[in-house]
Amino acid sequence: MISIVLPTLNEAGNITKLVGDIEQVLRKNNLKAELIIVDDDSEDRTAQITRDLNKKYGNIRTLVRHVRDGAGAAHWFGYKSAKGDVVIAMEADNSCDAEDIPKIAKKISEGWDIVVASRYAKGASTNKSLANKAISRLGNVFISIISGIQISDFTIAYRGFRREIADKINCVEKDGNPLLMEFILKAKNAGYAKITEIPTHYRERVSGVSKNKLMKAIPRTFKAAVRISIMGK
Repeated sequence: MISIVLPTLNEAGNITKLVGDIEQVLRKNNLKAELIIVDDDSEDRTAQITRDLNKKYGNIRTLVRHVRDGAGAAHWFGYKSAKGDVVIAMEADNSCDAEDIPKIAKKISEGWDIVVASRYAKGASTNKSLANKAISRLGNVFISIISGIQISDFTIAYRGFRREIADKINCVEKDGNPLLMEFILKAKNAGYAKITEIPTHYRERVSGVSKNKLMKAIPRTFKAAVRISIMGK
């Protein structure tokens, strides 16, 4: 079974469409999955909306955290709460293409430990601004060089992995980008070195407000990357 982790904070304008898209993909590809909504106590009734959606679909678990200590912490909570053999994490703002879910699951079934849906792999696309894209790509090249992991996107939330990895490593970063990078590097250090990527079509959110503060995340991500790659912790 697949566990699909969706951290949310005030995503009432996005979550109904996203859940509908995911459920359609699951039915079309005959995939069994649970959807785990990790809601950071949204003020816009996101959690209630997903509870109501569960009445329709029957496979949604809504977990409400009453502390807002970062998107990374929310992802990690979802990873640890998953019951499936495979975990697929996504953003809840409709930036991720749900059609990639079966592609990720297939790669895992072929023997890969982690499969990243990359914005920068050959055949991928993103509508991020040129400046944002340039900064992000340079940062990812740096992480790839110091870690020795040949992928192009360490900081996208959209990825699949074997559930057991979350039991074998300990992630301590709280912010989104540092945690997403930390997970991949620590998984490799723990022996889960079969890491690959697929191209994805990533689109910036239309509804709601982004919680990712790129300029604040950059130094934290670099510092964590150096710490893990050089000191191994």
